[in-house]
Amino acid sequence: MDWWVWVLIAIGAVALVSAIVQMTEKVAAVTRDISEDGEDMAPGWILRCTRCQAWRPASEAGAVRLGAASKGKRTVSRCSACGRLAWVAIEKGPGPEGKRRIDERTNESIWPETLSRA
Repeated sequence: MDWWVWVLIAIGAVALVSAIVQMTEKVAAVTRDISEDGEDMAPGWILRCTRCQAWRPASEAGAVRLGAASKGKRTVSRCSACGRLAWVAIEKGPGPEGKRRIDERTNESIWPETLSRA
């Protein structure tokens, strides 16, 4: 290859990296604005450990799911309830009935019957 082909490849790579950085900064700015306003970053989404079935709201775990839709989404994460690496299901809707929930501040299990019905 000629030297000018390498120059064009380098210019294209720099332009691509620059575009990715700009898009990432824009997304980060939007999420910062939303979190500073105190809005829920993942309204209606929960994270459920597929090993022990413990769950927590996704916003408490720091997840961002704005305008998201998925079916059967899973990610590998360390469960705060059982302490092991496990597949964590990202699901829409309220937590499973009768299943324990993890309190983000104390990292302790909360069983549904101990929650106050307001």
